[in-house]
Amino acid sequence: MSEPDPNASDPELRARLGSLKSAIQRAEANDKPGAGPAGEDKALAGAMSSGFRAATDLAGGIIAGALIGYLGDRWLGTSPFLLIAFVVIGTIAGLKAVYRLGSRPTSGSKGGPETH
Repeated sequence: MSEPDPNASDPELRARLGSLKSAIQRAEANDKPGAGPAGEDKALAGAMSSGFRAATDLAGGIIAGALIGYLGDRWLGTSPFLLIAFVVIGTIAGLKAVYRLGSRPTSGSKGGPETH
């Protein structure tokens, strides 16, 4: 980088400072979420991410419940009873996880109560 000219006049410095401020403001405006051409792509990616997370939470709960029930039935010899019970428990746990994910506030919504 070159050093600024110590003999530069005050109006030149003010003009350079003004152009620098406007360049910084433009850069900050482009940095905000949802600004710029990639804003819609990011929103779609966030929605898809939430959808996949919900699907894996639900499927994971059901699969984990079925696996625990199956292994418990093999160990205790109580053929379908633990499998059925733990599949139901796993389904409830998966649905609860999906509900918690869906009831979370999104980044675009306001978190606090409305003030009048």
